[in-house]
Amino acid sequence: MKKFLAIALAALTFFNIVPAASAQTATATELLSYLTVAPESNGSSYSRSLFRHWSDADRNGCNTREEVLLLESQVPITPGRGCRITRGSWFSEFDGRAFTSAASLDIDHFVPLKEAWDSGASGWDSRTREAFANDLGFAGSLIAVSASSNRSKSDRDPADWIPTRTAYRCSYAVTWVQVKYRWGLSADEREVSALRSLLGLCPAGESYSLPERAVSVPTPSPTQTVSPTPTPSPTQSPTQTPTPSPTETAPVSPSPTPTQAGTELPRITPGAFCARDKEGTQGRAANGLIYTCKTSATDTRLRWRQ
Repeated sequence: MKKFLAIALAALTFFNIVPAASAQTATATELLSYLTVAPESNGSSYSRSLFRHWSDADRNGCNTREEVLLLESQVPITPGRGCRITRGSWFSEFDGRAFTSAASLDIDHFVPLKEAWDSGASGWDSRTREAFANDLGFAGSLIAVSASSNRSKSDRDPADWIPTRTAYRCSYAVTWVQVKYRWGLSADEREVSALRSLLGLCPAGESYSLPERAVSVPTPSPTQTVSPTPTPSPTQSPTQTPTPSPTETAPVSPSPTPTQAGTELPRITPGAFCARDKEGTQGRAANGLIYTCKTSATDTRLRWRQ
């Protein structure tokens, strides 16, 4: 886990992407309210080369693809020279297939690069596009899957493609929304309609954490109503401020509870993978919220969750 946090922090620092704290959680049916609904651009100027990958942001000799393979292997891996990874144990969530050969896997951009371009990334600078394409700060952004399922998905959104593994469809929709929220990307109406159907498959009452923002997204201020200043009546006289009684004492501020007063918990990234030896332990996010390393009803992988 320490290695993952170091990788994520190095990536954010290298790309100069500073996430803002996020304290929101939402049920599956509420998640869509956090996305901006807007038509996609036509993508005529899109080129995959505009999103540089795979980078080695922390300069440890392993690029982003290799980092994801290391993080998602179900058994420990010792990379070869140049961080060469050939064998491990991986489970492809999209189609439910198991693999031991790294050559059989693709690293999928959960929200495809072209989909991101058409949903707002066309307005980003090159460093932000590179940060998106190599995002290790949120576990859902990149995922190791079978090469065949990744190429079947291509650059399609949930209106045109969903995983063949039905048990993963709720998690697929949740993660799609989380990644779009993290990067401030919009969703079109067909996409939202498909997501709504998929999110309806999720367990009732299950809450999901919204990841920390990776880019600055302006939040519109609520409209304020200005009340007219009342005209004072000629007969009104100023109200005198009462003198406090000598017997009154100032209220005593309550002492902070142990959970408020600096319980020493490791700093974690909500939604990130956590190691098997950390299962059941707690960590604190940058926003102060406490998360537990655990699985969920729809995802058997250990992550920091509420």
